[in-house]
Amino acid sequence: MPFLSKSQLRACYQKKDPDWNCAEWLKKTKNPKKLPERVKKAMVISFSKIAKELFDPIKSPPIPHRVIQQKMIQESKQDKMKGMTPVEYRNELTSRRTGIIQKNKQSNKAI
Repeated sequence: MPFLSKSQLRACYQKKDPDWNCAEWLKKTKNPKKLPERVKKAMVISFSKIAKELFDPIKSPPIPHRVIQQKMIQESKQDKMKGMTPVEYRNELTSRRTGIIQKNKQSNKAI
């Protein structure tokens, strides 16, 4: 999170809290020399509200990768089914597999 004022910058370095990464925050601050001495309270409140909305895990939790993959698999199955019922689709897959198995058996007999 970038600093919004010089007083925030000083407070960060004075507390020496190991959880705070003041050097990284200073890098993210666009122009630290032109920072105001203090920030208006309304600006800080609006900034914190925006940050909470953007990064609130309860409102918008991250979607696990496996859930995304399952959704993609379901969509691809729907594309392949082309209006068939799940039973018809399963029968189609089974007939394809048995056809492949029979072809393999025939080719092994020929050898």
